[in-house]
Amino acid sequence: MLTLALDTALDRAAVAVSDGAGRQHALVERMDRGHAEHLLPMIDRLLAEAGVAIADVGRIAVDVGPGSFTGIRIAVATARGLGLALGVPVIGVDSLTLLALSLDEPADGPVLAAIDARRGEIYAALFDRDGAVLLPPFAADAETVWRTVGPDVAVMVGSGTAILAHHAATTGRRLPRIDAADGPDPLRLARRASALSPEAAPPKPVYIRAADAKPQLPVPGLLQ
Repeated sequence: MLTLALDTALDRAAVAVSDGAGRQHALVERMDRGHAEHLLPMIDRLLAEAGVAIADVGRIAVDVGPGSFTGIRIAVATARGLGLALGVPVIGVDSLTLLALSLDEPADGPVLAAIDARRGEIYAALFDRDGAVLLPPFAADAETVWRTVGPDVAVMVGSGTAILAHHAATTGRRLPRIDAADGPDPLRLARRASALSPEAAPPKPVYIRAADAKPQLPVPGLLQ
């Protein structure tokens, strides 16, 4: 079965197709904004380069965050729309799980996946070497992350590692190995989704904290 994977949760857009039997292709483009304009053209280019048609897709996988609120919504909405149009299931996988599964080299102990959440916080989660959750996703400052995960982390991965490494250096903590993966592997997303059921992994956005944007207050004298 051919799985189409979509990821715009972080500072890039990534798409991939995989059938689990050797046929696979991926495209990744770094970007801070413009995900909505780029995603559908990237899907078209991916399918053309992979030599498959959209009608060949039997399942859609999507990164549901945490990450950029706008980016998460773009990929999830696109995945849901394509799933409805094609009549195929849509599977959601979270960003931190994907990072833990995207290591360049295998871990020999607990894996700390960390995403820079801005505003002095990090989205973090702890996994064992096989990807099972040890600590579910949470948002905290670097000091709280280190106190929460403990001293036995073997590897850390993700955009939050620079913040954690700096804090470890300034507080005298042991620094785990930092994996070079700069984001979730979209092929890992496709393969992970192929093993999950739609009921167990719905395409529901993961928002760990409230959005940065605030509702605009009413202006006196204007119609509401």
